[in-house]
Amino acid sequence: MLVKIIVLLLTVWQVLAETSFIENGTRTKLFELIDNEIPTFRVTIPESVLVELKENCQVPFTAHDDSIDRIIRTLKGEKVEPREEPKVKTKEASLVVEINGEKKSFDKVTFSLGGNSSRLMARQGYNIKIRGKKDLYGLTQFKLRSDAHDATYLRTKLVSDIHNRLGLTSISASYVILYINDEYYGLHMIIESIKLPWIKGKFDDEDTPYLYNCSKGACFLNPNCMYMCENENEDVTDNSEFSEFLKRVDSANSAKDIEDIFEIDQFLYEMAYEYLLGAWDHIFIGHNFGLYKQKNGKWIIIYYDYDNDFGQDPVDVEYGLVETNPNKDYANYTFDEWFNRPIRVVDILLYKNQDRFKKIMNDFITKAFNPDVLYPRIDELKELIRPHVKYDKTPDENGICPGVINFVNPIEYSYEQFEANSEFTTIEKKELRGSAYGIKYWILARYRRTCETFNLDCNPVYLDENYEYPIVKEMEGEIDTHRFDGVDFSVFKGGNPFYHRDSSDTYSYTIDSSKPSQTPISEEPTSTQISNAEPTSTQDSKYKCLSELVGYPCCAKGIKAVYAKDEYGEWGYDFKKNEWCGLTPYEERTNEETCWSEKYGYPCCNGCYVFETDDDGQWGYENNQWCGIQSYCSN
Repeated sequence: MLVKIIVLLLTVWQVLAETSFIENGTRTKLFELIDNEIPTFRVTIPESVLVELKENCQVPFTAHDDSIDRIIRTLKGEKVEPREEPKVKTKEASLVVEINGEKKSFDKVTFSLGGNSSRLMARQGYNIKIRGKKDLYGLTQFKLRSDAHDATYLRTKLVSDIHNRLGLTSISASYVILYINDEYYGLHMIIESIKLPWIKGKFDDEDTPYLYNCSKGACFLNPNCMYMCENENEDVTDNSEFSEFLKRVDSANSAKDIEDIFEIDQFLYEMAYEYLLGAWDHIFIGHNFGLYKQKNGKWIIIYYDYDNDFGQDPVDVEYGLVETNPNKDYANYTFDEWFNRPIRVVDILLYKNQDRFKKIMNDFITKAFNPDVLYPRIDELKELIRPHVKYDKTPDENGICPGVINFVNPIEYSYEQFEANSEFTTIEKKELRGSAYGIKYWILARYRRTCETFNLDCNPVYLDENYEYPIVKEMEGEIDTHRFDGVDFSVFKGGNPFYHRDSSDTYSYTIDSSKPSQTPISEEPTSTQISNAEPTSTQDSKYKCLSELVGYPCCAKGIKAVYAKDEYGEWGYDFKKNEWCGLTPYEERTNEETCWSEKYGYPCCNGCYVFETDDDGQWGYENNQWCGIQSYCSN
């Protein structure tokens, strides 16, 4: 009897341990049902559509076709045609879902090929929409993603769990096994889509006219977002309220100025998230989030796409920088080193609001980002998915793994890399141009750095530099610089820098806005007050320095120290006003006899940020209209 009681208590403890990471009742019912098991999704589509899908997925991952090569060619001034993504979609699909022995069937289903960069990978992503009046435990529209960039299958799940644990407005994610026409496609993430049905379920707001998807890039919560974000409600033609919101945020001088129209705490939690988890694929690039106006009149920012977090491809935090930080120890960056560019909304709501942000950072660290909380969660999730990952990563006699669909580029991370990278080992996959810190190592390093920077009360066990952890040394990544067409790209500083750190190393710990980060800032415009001055006389120009083109003032007399440099010149810092300022005089630059875009009815740009490329040339967006990128930008 005693043995039975002990077994019962252990079973109860295990169930509680497995279900206690997120409080029940906070997510869509489906995700609470499948937290600790993996359901099977069986999709049936016309055979002709499946053939088309497979044909369109044969995209090679080569130096001449991938995004790195396109960036290099663009920088050299070459004309680069946008790569057309294969579009495969059918409304003649059906779906059967098996959860814990119970089946639910759906006959009216829209199925399409999804994802962006994943099109180059061995496994693809898909989008599913259940039509009619049926739903899958509260879900009608969702994504299935292979997360092929992530060797661990953990990053998306962990980040969504962290958001939900903190009680933030967030999507949810979990795991499924996918079959298409009874053919095995492997382990996938199921992720909520921020669409109108999701808003209805989350906010009880049906067919809202106020949901915008900001996926194109270069949206920094300023008026430029009007052209970078799309209304999810196709029936809406009046976007004036969205425009007014963006103008108010862009003109705000403090959090108090927009407290009545913007959920500032949600934004600050996302800023804490971006730093703690190394999430470079959001505000840095200005995309992968939605903006929604709630019934209370406040707009809220909602993030998605989490597979590039926890130190995955961290070099991309340098995206768009003209000069980069020579320190490539990304996991140990200070807060200032990570937020290395002037984004006005960050300056206003964070740097000028530091007491509030410190409280949020402390809450984040205490509740959701520390080894005591996350290490056990990682272990639980690994135990859940391990057998499926092992099966998916075991190649057949032809060297192809189960579920692979891109046979031109069947390269994947290995099972051994799954095991190592979900712990403390940095890995690198040159064929995929991917590198990643070990997840547990990233947590440890960021935890230490944040506790020191913000002077938080943290667990001394993990702050002890003698804390030991295992590393698969023969698998660790190395410093790797890729060279294409004479251009060097530093891809990743491999290894565990903290582990190999010399005791004499010193670091600065500050987010004090009176001590600006001496790191490069982005060439991407963070405001739209940009001149459309044509290449003529400068006598009537209303601008005195280039920084005014991107919403920052000229430096006051006496400010001469240069802290950063980008396509808008040299930058100083006004310590009295606690803000960036420009040092480079404005000149209407041109080294062309004529402005090439004038014949199309558009002026030439002063800046060099390219938003679109078409048959005519490269285009920027300044002063609320399109403009042509001039040839000096290629120099």
